[in-house]
Amino acid sequence: MLENDIRISISNSQTDWPAWEIASDEENYQLAKITVKYIRFLLPSIVQAITLNNNLHYEKWCKILLNNGVNSDLYLWKSSPCCFPGIRRYAGSKEIASFRKHVKMEKVPNALKLDDNDFPKQIWSFVFRGKVFNKFGPTGYSLAHLFDHKEYNNRMEKELEFIAGHEYSSPYYGLYTCPTNTVFIPNSLIKPTDFNTKLRILLFQKAESLYKDYCNILPPYIKIPKVIDERWDIKNFEWADCVGTMDNIVSFFQYRDNFMKQFEF
Repeated sequence: MLENDIRISISNSQTDWPAWEIASDEENYQLAKITVKYIRFLLPSIVQAITLNNNLHYEKWCKILLNNGVNSDLYLWKSSPCCFPGIRRYAGSKEIASFRKHVKMEKVPNALKLDDNDFPKQIWSFVFRGKVFNKFGPTGYSLAHLFDHKEYNNRMEKELEFIAGHEYSSPYYGLYTCPTNTVFIPNSLIKPTDFNTKLRILLFQKAESLYKDYCNILPPYIKIPKVIDERWDIKNFEWADCVGTMDNIVSFFQYRDNFMKQFEF
């Protein structure tokens, strides 16, 4: 009798997930109103200094990348604010195993070095602490990327506009360490910035408004869509003040110069 009961239960099981209610557009708008008050962007003057320093090293760093078999265009476009050209996040089981030294990869595609999310935080650590990042950040906050920088589930082609002749073909790995592409968000609010499209585009627009006079936050042939719903214009939101100082920028430049030199030959 028990076997029959079990068999009946299995045969009557549903094959589809339930359809649960999702947040309305108005609720998402109110959530965005709350979220952006706590998102921390770096001061534009810090980004300007990094971009100017990048311009001084442009030819040298492009040569380092090319000599190591790395496509420099994925890191160093015109007025790129990329902090560490050639450094990208590992992706896939093989690269993870290589990073953890479980296996050896003879050649890492389009990278000088793989990373597990430390290098995007280096500039923030130098700005606030004057030293290398060492595995902890501001209490209750986590670093988040705005534009996608990895190949897997990359949404750039859907979220952005590519000028004809420059269609999306590869992830722009330089976005991984661009200070214009990283923000600190309270841990309790970080998920909406991953999955709420309107909020993501709002943050894109905010980053562009902060830094457009000092750098190209994206390669110049990629455009951020214009706001269609005027309620979602950045001027209608209360933003936190930009953070950081220029006090330790020279120390940061010295650190990354020494880091890049190891790849010269």
